[in-house]
Amino acid sequence: MRNQILTKNQMTIKNNQTIMSHLEELRWVFIRSIIYLVIAGIISFFFAEQIIELIKLPAKDIITNFFILKPTDSIVIYMKTIIYGAFVIAFLPMTYEFINFVRPALQQEQILFVLKWTIFAVVLFIAGTIFIYFAVLPVAVKFLIDLAQTLTSSSTQVSFNAYISFVLMLLLCGGIIFQIPLICAMLTLLNIITPFVLRRFRKEIFFGLCVFSAIITPTTDVFSMLLFVFPMIILYELGIIISDVIYKQKKSETDKIYDGGKYD
Repeated sequence: MRNQILTKNQMTIKNNQTIMSHLEELRWVFIRSIIYLVIAGIISFFFAEQIIELIKLPAKDIITNFFILKPTDSIVIYMKTIIYGAFVIAFLPMTYEFINFVRPALQQEQILFVLKWTIFAVVLFIAGTIFIYFAVLPVAVKFLIDLAQTLTSSSTQVSFNAYISFVLMLLLCGGIIFQIPLICAMLTLLNIITPFVLRRFRKEIFFGLCVFSAIITPTTDVFSMLLFVFPMIILYELGIIISDVIYKQKKSETDKIYDGGKYD
């Protein structure tokens, strides 16, 4: 009896030590991520003007007049641009840190696993940003300016600070939304969900995506909303396919263990 109590106490102490070690490791993940953001922010600072020029391109020939509403707007615009640029630049190492942190729970080969999923996340982020920049922004800006011109007889002037916030918000949403397949893959690897769950709640998820798209879509027309909805539905279906592949691989490995395949 006494030995059982001692064993339980030892297991409790060991579990507490494990939790503390994970928290300590997570703390260093955040610290390194902040360092990456600071370094990326310094790099972004030197390219802020070029980034601003790129942000203005979707509004070319649509918005002819930008204005600065407050004296501090110029500083705010540069700060927003630098912060966004820092996030984009630091996205690669930050993603690497996060995936490397959860890797021990996935029982996979370290270097290959982390690099593979980090590259996948970066590719999705870039794809989402490009999609928003070339497909959504020109349509959204034109629609909103045309709508504004129906409300006023004078030429439409837009606050540059508001325009920068609008564009950066959409670009960031695009990059994050395109992470849906990666999220499905990670949750499957962690045994939180299965492809069967994803298929079972497909209708509910699609409805949620439509609501989410209606909220973040800057315009009120159905076409602009569909520009968001269709990619998210395709990404969700891709997530189901990836989840199914991972699930079958994990099931195959488990079957081999039970069948003694790894010991032949």
